[in-house]
Amino acid sequence: MALPTLLDYRCSVPAQPGDWLTLPVGKKDYAGVVAEVLDHSPFQNLKTATPRPDVPRLHPTTLAFYRWVARYTMSAPGEALRVALPKGHIPTPPTRPPKLPAFTPEPAPVLNDAQASAVAYVRARNGPAVTLLDGVTGSGKTEVYFTLIADILAKGGQALVLVPEIALTPQWLARFRARFGAEHPTAPWPWHSGLADGARRHTWWAVAQGHSGVVVGARSALFLPFTNLQLVIVDEEHDPSYKQSEGFLYHGRDCAVRLATGWQAPCILASATPSLETWQHAQLGKYGHVTLPTRHGSAGHAPIHIIDLKAAKMAKDSYLSPALTQAVRETLAKGEQALLFLNRRGNAPLLLCTQCGHRHACSRCSTTMVVHGDMLQCHACGLREPFPDLCPSCHTTSLRTYGPGTRKVVADIQAAFPSARVAVADSDALTTPKQLAELIAQVEARTLDILVGTQMVVKGHHFPHLTCVGIVDADMGLAHGETRAAERVFQQLYQVAGRAGRAHAQGHVFLQTFSPEHPLFHALITHQRDAFYAAELDARKAWHDPPFGRQIALQLAGRDEPTVISAARTLAQSWTPHASIRLLGPAPAPTLKIRDVYRYRLLVKSETPAPLQSLVQTWIERTPLPKVIRLTVDVDPL
Repeated sequence: MALPTLLDYRCSVPAQPGDWLTLPVGKKDYAGVVAEVLDHSPFQNLKTATPRPDVPRLHPTTLAFYRWVARYTMSAPGEALRVALPKGHIPTPPTRPPKLPAFTPEPAPVLNDAQASAVAYVRARNGPAVTLLDGVTGSGKTEVYFTLIADILAKGGQALVLVPEIALTPQWLARFRARFGAEHPTAPWPWHSGLADGARRHTWWAVAQGHSGVVVGARSALFLPFTNLQLVIVDEEHDPSYKQSEGFLYHGRDCAVRLATGWQAPCILASATPSLETWQHAQLGKYGHVTLPTRHGSAGHAPIHIIDLKAAKMAKDSYLSPALTQAVRETLAKGEQALLFLNRRGNAPLLLCTQCGHRHACSRCSTTMVVHGDMLQCHACGLREPFPDLCPSCHTTSLRTYGPGTRKVVADIQAAFPSARVAVADSDALTTPKQLAELIAQVEARTLDILVGTQMVVKGHHFPHLTCVGIVDADMGLAHGETRAAERVFQQLYQVAGRAGRAHAQGHVFLQTFSPEHPLFHALITHQRDAFYAAELDARKAWHDPPFGRQIALQLAGRDEPTVISAARTLAQSWTPHASIRLLGPAPAPTLKIRDVYRYRLLVKSETPAPLQSLVQTWIERTPLPKVIRLTVDVDPL
């Protein structure tokens, strides 16, 4: 439990900031940490806290990080502490560390020139320097990590490696053990929500007691009680999974930079497709920048072939063009594997003109409107318009609500290739990391021919025999009209294209789209990422979007929609106009209703990078809202 404010207690013995206590809150006891020691309190009849001298005191840098996170995210002071304390209690010490199978460490590979240069660059930047490790897919970024981690282990320090999905953690641990040996005294400690209690206790206590080693985990690993952190690595730093989307809202990448800064430690942000925020910092010299420009031991980049769905003669109700179907047929004939990628598992409300590829844009925002029943709606400002009878661009009746799902694509594939071994990789079919690991093992063992997958298959997986990638719905990510839509689609398609031809066989990528002329697709085909990023940054600058401006989103939620709308309007009406700061909304959330709860949003948008937290806090405090309304504040929303 994270209380909304700090509480005063009387301690039975002298205490210092960072000391652990057992605190009575209501009728229950919880774990807590001393934030400040006061000479006196304005409150009377204080409850007494019980010291926990058996638990190592939080390092001052860790405590300072927790307090910074609370201030920055406008969240409760104990949220960061709670994330690493499941159920509000200090984990009991493990009886013994988990037993790992014996490994013989592999000799450290010889780094190529680019890898060696990257390592030398990071080593030369002493102190809290942030470096963008900009390496194409398959370029060997992990070996750079390992070399830098070996430096830290030799000095007896701690290192943190964040990965975007917990499904990647077992693969990373296996590579570490193969490189260093499982019996190495600093064999990595995993940390994520899918771990058994014993493994979580082992990691928590090893970190808190100051043992040298490496934590590999999801974003919540940031909040472990480090005592000697000397290196922070954020793998696939662009990935939106680093943004916590429920409850305690924080961005793992941004918090990682702050964590490393506090420890005066190097921070590596690694990606083949950096976020525009990170890219801009690197271009301005705020972050260092090193590149790994070529694939390591493969046939090179797979060429990308554009399939224009406006011209393709598609079978009725099919989402696979004849060209893509033929490419899969030729791949299977060679005994190789194919991946068919979709941007999401279900149906998406995109209105497309199949004649000219037109999307309907909001007249008030830089967004694409989406389908809500018989209306089009903007998720940025709330504007609604009737569903058009004719395409506004070519004036034909060729408008179509477009959104293939994985099950429909599987049915198409099975009809075309009845003897092929087909599997699905989406969040409906794979609900645990173990299931995903088993599916990956089947692909690696070549017991599957065709994989139909969503975003979970594009992150860091290496399939040596997969040579054909078909992107079924390249337009889908552009449908929702958000600021980062084009950036995310580019990153996603670049990453999924990188799954093809990662070994010695030549790969090919086939991209189906209604808009082959879109600059994004041209950038993908010609590998002009930097030019695409420059154009995106120009557009962001024109609209004062991040990284050139700041944003804070406010979401109001409740079970009665009229009450939620009224509260959102009340909050909007109490807004005081400020120069260079706009208020957008209220508008329905992209998913208006979840579990019978209605959600409406407002967005505070600044034209400058100046912080907005204090202004928003004052606005909220002077605006009374019904108790049945839940208000959530999201700083730097995605």
